[in-house]
Amino acid sequence: MLTKSDFMNYIECPTYLWLSKNMPDLLPEDTPEKERIFAMGREVDDLSRELFAGGVVINGFNQEGWKNTQKVMKNGEKVLFQPTVVSHPLTCRADILTKSKKGDSWDINEVKMATTVKKEYIYDTGFQKICFENAGIKIDRINLIHINREYVRHGEIEIKKLFISEDITDEVSKKLPEIKEEIEKALKVVKIKGRPDLSVILGCSNPQRCEYLECYCQGVPELYTLAGKISAKHLLAMLDREIIEHKKIHPDILKAIGHEPKKDFTEINANAIRAEFRKLEYPLHFFDYETYGVAIPPFDGMRPYQQIPFQYSLIVKDIPTSQVRHYEFLARKFENPIPELLARLKRDIGPKGSVIVWFASFESARNEEMAKMEPKFAKFLNDVNERIFDLMLIFKFKNQMYIKSEFNKLASLKIVLPVMCPELSYENLNIQGGGEASANWPVLTSDKTPAKEKAQIEKNMLAYCKRDTEAMVGIMDKVLEDIK
Repeated sequence: MLTKSDFMNYIECPTYLWLSKNMPDLLPEDTPEKERIFAMGREVDDLSRELFAGGVVINGFNQEGWKNTQKVMKNGEKVLFQPTVVSHPLTCRADILTKSKKGDSWDINEVKMATTVKKEYIYDTGFQKICFENAGIKIDRINLIHINREYVRHGEIEIKKLFISEDITDEVSKKLPEIKEEIEKALKVVKIKGRPDLSVILGCSNPQRCEYLECYCQGVPELYTLAGKISAKHLLAMLDREIIEHKKIHPDILKAIGHEPKKDFTEINANAIRAEFRKLEYPLHFFDYETYGVAIPPFDGMRPYQQIPFQYSLIVKDIPTSQVRHYEFLARKFENPIPELLARLKRDIGPKGSVIVWFASFESARNEEMAKMEPKFAKFLNDVNERIFDLMLIFKFKNQMYIKSEFNKLASLKIVLPVMCPELSYENLNIQGGGEASANWPVLTSDKTPAKEKAQIEKNMLAYCKRDTEAMVGIMDKVLEDIK
């Protein structure tokens, strides 16, 4: 049967659906960050049930869940948590099903941890409506329950203020014909047993970035026999990403789609870079935050998804020829880390000199938020923001200052660093991304985590955050060398 999860995988990308059904081992492994997001979703679901008194939890999946759902409905219950319906070849579970005011129908209440109604939620709830009504259960209204981004926590969580319920019945109704068509397409994808298949490949809406497309095409020599039938958009993307080797494609096909083999190049506008660096004032402070943000605010005075700095790394270079000094902070308790962090930062960062970051809008926004929360540090934080220099701007493609073909017109630190300073790779670290660092903070600060494990996590987190600032120092040194 086609489940709601299957259908939403299809909406994300047909290759995702096919892989999940046929070769799940090829799918990217769940990261600690993804696992944290799943756990956060479960927490939001559980909390949302408090909006509905007297609800009954339906156990079981597929036929068992459907049988239990029918039994509870016959018993006259009016609020059902996790009800299941089966109407071959479709099956789904709803989050919360409530008896409608009309009495002869039901309302679907879908819970999401987002702060807005997203396009895919219309497909999600539309699929549910089709499933239930195919099984003979009339659906009246469809409500999307999501997080209120304006909510600020003060004391215990106020459930009715944390959540917003929006009636999306009309939006779903307008999309139902399209959703039914997409269901039929998804059912066809499920039936495909071999690779490659053009309908699956061409169904990918983001061939330049989609990780599922790359997984789907791994080790499939038959792709080359279909090259002339693949759309120019998809074929160009697959060539750019080296999913397909251009040497194995007939020259006439390459010419027809306007493909030119990649050429290695470096373009450096030394005068423009020097002009930017003249804005710098020593001592230089290379700085980076790690943050934690969740749907349900963990501390007073905070909003949903507010990015809470719990760690920083700071490398100071007093003059161009001096050795660097390193400072760091990591909150070891799961409590509001901001007062302690700011006290330490004010001590560690000097009153003069540029503050060098990568992607300045992030650090600046955190400082602005903390200045409102901790007014006694407002002057200090505003001063830091006035001194910020965004090193990333040197590598922004549109600025045309420091361009390399290997960057692929991108300027993230994880893209630039391995090209500029491969010796400072993240690959030898146990934590290799900000999301993973964030996911580790509640583990580090949990009373349930053994001391030995805490010590290792702490070591990993400090090494990762330090590497972000080491990366900026290394990249800047390389740029200075290149513009001599």
